Amino acid sequence: MTTVDVAIIGAGMSGLSAALALREGGKSILVLEAQDIPGGRVKTVTQPDGRAYEKGGQFFAHYMTHVCDLVARYGLTRRKVRKMPGAVAILNGQRIVFDGDYPEPGFFDLMFADGADGDFPGSLLDWALQQGLDAQALAQFKTGCEEIMGNPLSELSFRSVRDTLGKFERFDDSMEFACVEGLGTLAGLMARDLGPAFRAHAPVTALDRREGLFHLTTPQGTVLARQVVFAAGPAVSGKVDWQAPQDAWLRDHSRHFLAGKMTKIVLRYDTAFWLGSDFGSAGQTDEPSDFSVMDASDADGGLDCLAAFCGGTAAMMMKGLAEDKVLSRVMDILEPMLGPMVRDPVNVVLTDWSDHPWVRGGYDTWARPWAKSDPWAPLREGREGLHFAVSELAAEYPGLIEGACRRGREVAGRILSGI
Repeated sequence: MTTVDVAIIGAGMSGLSAALALREGGKSILVLEAQDIPGGRVKTVTQPDGRAYEKGGQFFAHYMTHVCDLVARYGLTRRKVRKMPGAVAILNGQRIVFDGDYPEPGFFDLMFADGADGDFPGSLLDWALQQGLDAQALAQFKTGCEEIMGNPLSELSFRSVRDTLGKFERFDDSMEFACVEGLGTLAGLMARDLGPAFRAHAPVTALDRREGLFHLTTPQGTVLARQVVFAAGPAVSGKVDWQAPQDAWLRDHSRHFLAGKMTKIVLRYDTAFWLGSDFGSAGQTDEPSDFSVMDASDADGGLDCLAAFCGGTAAMMMKGLAEDKVLSRVMDILEPMLGPMVRDPVNVVLTDWSDHPWVRGGYDTWARPWAKSDPWAPLREGREGLHFAVSELAAEYPGLIEGACRRGREVAGRILSGI
């Protein structure tokens, strides 16, 4: 039996950031990770071509200082992502070329316009339908947002989405950089730094409070802790048996949330055949809904690739299909945007994050519409030594890798200062 100052449930970027900050602050810690490797929604694989491919979270920007600092601290290399002007959308069967980037940020601005009702109680779709958008604008908004959020807009709380977007200092250039060695590699180096304070294959199946200590049950034995940081998503909390009476509210709290459904496909090519075309840097379609693709190439050359994202409806259409069937469907969607050469990648990495057993989905978790109280509120506050460090609770850039790092350090700071 192990006793520590703080037990951390989950070794995503939030849990790892909290663990390192707590250890630097003099606390004894133990990170309990259900999977065989750390990283959570960040995962890197190296293919026979010798390149690192990101199966999960990938992009960051110069103003995302925590990620930038970690990449530099561990001696990894950041590369600038190529971004050509323009975007393509296929909406209601028509191919439309835009001068700018994705149109969603323009719609997001409507949420914060003068006179906007920030306390609108319904779903994001309910709100959009009240904006008087024409059919094309509504299709743009719906497919773009549903891909980002990984769920039908009819199931997402407008208030929760607005609150999340209000914590972004900026939207532009959020996909400015990627890590050459992979952010999953970064997570592995952070966990290696923790030494025996990191345990893989250690899901917490039950949590109780007795005699002033938390009792955490894992396949590797019981862990005793004075405080606990829950750094997994709220949709995962339903996998824990919350035994203490003061934690009983968590037994069904996960039903208030939806994890995003996402299938990500990275396609590498011998050459960026789309350069010089009207594609620009991104494309999206409403048939199927929730699909987008972006140029994820190295701005300096040497790596030409596209990253396609099947969110929500598109992800569920692909679910259960063999990889070759998924790829065939994706190519049918991409060809009208990019032409027939898109069917000839030299390497493909496909990952289905939907209904993942431990992170539940990719990439974000969202609250359902609520009547009386914000389901994020009790998680934001924490209770009696139980703290929640999921990335969506970050004060800045929630749901992103940067937000995860910031939330982990924020919770660690609260513990270290005795709050």
